[in-house]
Amino acid sequence: MSSSEVPRLRWGIVSTARIADAVVPGLVRSEVNELVAVASRDPAKARAAAERFGIDCAYGSYEDLIADPDIDCLYVCLPNSLHAEWVRRGLEAGKHVLCEKPLTPKAAETSALLDLASERGRVLAEAFMYRHHPKTRELGALVASGELGEIHTIRASFNFWTDDPANDVRYSEALAGGALLDVGSYCVSLANYLLDDEPEEVAGLEVLASSGVEERFLGWMSYRSRCVATFDCSMRSPLSVGASVLGSAGEAYVAMPWYAHRAPHTIEVRYPDGSSRSIEAVGADAYYLETEDFAASVAGLKSPEVPPAETVRTLRTIERLRSSAAISISPAG
Repeated sequence: MSSSEVPRLRWGIVSTARIADAVVPGLVRSEVNELVAVASRDPAKARAAAERFGIDCAYGSYEDLIADPDIDCLYVCLPNSLHAEWVRRGLEAGKHVLCEKPLTPKAAETSALLDLASERGRVLAEAFMYRHHPKTRELGALVASGELGEIHTIRASFNFWTDDPANDVRYSEALAGGALLDVGSYCVSLANYLLDDEPEEVAGLEVLASSGVEERFLGWMSYRSRCVATFDCSMRSPLSVGASVLGSAGEAYVAMPWYAHRAPHTIEVRYPDGSSRSIEAVGADAYYLETEDFAASVAGLKSPEVPPAETVRTLRTIERLRSSAAISISPAG
């Protein structure tokens, strides 16, 4: 996408959350996007972030940033429980909005916001960066081609280590934290995307932290195609990620599915006769691709990579998984 095809979009970031540091480099290198402002409820944090990002404009409130008439779109990276309010305010102010996943914790909230965006003629999209990378598209194309045969099992994992749970918003029940909405959402998203469906039956098991959120979650989903998808996720385990798709005619394995721009840049395919092949899937930084895709959607050149119906479908599945977690393992001690 060249700068001649779309008008340059001026961005404001709502919050100084750490994830913004992964998104900003893509905005800086872009020919169609420009970061112009950042906001925090703490003016000192806003100024520090602006200096770090190399911009001049720092707002000491989210309201002031949203009211800026020179800002075209917002990147919302607040804690989960605050997404709905500030996405709504942004849309009502006439801004396009890219919101970190989950767009909201509840599917009904997200549906209402997507309807509002449509009414206002604005683009609202969920920031699921892995979905924008060629590695994900190649895996989707492989499954759709039928090369793997009837898909029997999808397995996925996303586990990482939180250094300081006591001061991490993902450990706050009031802020809609928990492993399922954070990293488990990737596993749910991938299974639904590859099968282009949502499960008929789900079941889950949660391991609780002392704060009351699920620190670990294990899920099981069965689909009308007879495929079963399983996943495990954790916020307090060594980094362990991966995804495999097992079919009647072969298996595909992705060692680095979520941070898709990181190595290894391949999809490994194994066949029943013992043969195998590697599919190269090299691409730019997934966060950069995400904001470039958003700009193209705003310009009307394409539909969002993650369409509204898919966003709602993923959130519906997550809600069902949480409700299904009849077995909860209490905190140690």
